[in-house]
This record gives sequence, structure tokens and C-alpha cells, in this order.
Amino acid sequence: MPDIVKPSVQAFLVCDQVIEDSLTKKKSLIGIFTHLQAGVFPFQHQQMGLYFCFTDAEGAYTFDIDLIYLNNEQLICRATLPNIVITDRLQISDFGINIPSLIFPAPGRYEFRLRMEGSLIAQKDFSVMQLSGHQMTEPSS
Repeated sequence: MPDIVKPSVQAFLVCDQVIEDSLTKKKSLIGIFTHLQAGVFPFQHQQMGLYFCFTDAEGAYTFDIDLIYLNNEQLICRATLPNIVITDRLQISDFGINIPSLIFPAPGRYEFRLRMEGSLIAQKDFSVMQLSGHQMTEPSS
């Protein structure tokens, strides 16, 4: 079996939403962020978008995306994308996906990990922070 060509990742971004134009296939990334804020935990974020772009790939690929809570290496969720076939190594391929309703158990650092055929090819971390003071805190007993 021939070796799988490992793509060169040019971008891996986290945002609130990815919108794809039906005619041009151009993607718009709405609300790119490096951190989220929440008043109470567990915190439910209604939707997150992921965008990744790569080149130097040829063949059929299976991609998995894991969300990891880095404070204890807990797997929060995993998504497997449908098989992707790239026919030209010089082609630039970009993808946008939206993930509904993610739940973050606690404040801390989180990381999306993009795996191709089981091998890590990109990762993007971000923080989920507790709002301080009087904003949206649970009542004390």
C-alpha cells in the first residue's frame, strides 16, 4: 500500500460560524476568536465553526476533529468528516464546518485537533474563561 501524502496545513481557525456562498463556494468566517467567556459552568455554546485549508494532498482522506479539555486531556467531542478525495497535489482545498451545541465543563484551555487517517496534522487552542464579579453567577447558599 503506498504511503499517504500528508497535507501542508495553511490555516486552522475557530469561529462562531462558517458560511459558504452557494455560487462561488467562498467561505465567510463569522466571529473568529481566541477565547470565550461564560458566567456559569457547564457552559453551552450554541454553535462553533471550524475552518481549515491545506495543500500538497492527493488521494482519499478521512478526517477526525477532536475537542480536548487541556486541563485534564478530557475528550469533549469527536466528529468524523465524510471521506474527502483530492485529485491534484497543487490544489488548495478549504473546508468549513459548523458544530452545534458544544458543552464546556469548566473554565480553562481547550484545543481542537485535526487528524487525517489518525495522524495529527493541525491543532488550535483557545480559552474559556469565567466571568468575574456579579455577571451571571450562580446564587450562593
